Amino acid sequence: MQTVPFADLRRSQREVATIPVSLVVRSEARKVDNEAYTIDISLRGVCVRTALELVPGEQVGVVPKGEFPHAIPARVVWVRGEADFWSVAGLEFLQTLPT
Repeated sequence: MQTVPFADLRRSQREVATIPVSLVVRSEARKVDNEAYTIDISLRGVCVRTALELVPGEQVGVVPKGEFPHAIPARVVWVRGEADFWSVAGLEFLQTLPT
């Protein structure tokens, strides 16, 4: 039986990209991380490194610094803790173009 690499099962191609972004969590206590950055990005989502304590299912806004005046709505799909106070999270964009 032939196995298919996990990357080939993705719905859209990811590109490695380190882009500084701000993350805005829309909750009772609005939280902002101005020090976040992307690890990779695709048409459907982005992987980010952040100091925020994100929770799967939570909605966030992604604001690329200096390039886009509005937050791109996204949903936290998964979160993985890292060293120090950083975590890595997979975010799915909520408004995407049909492919």
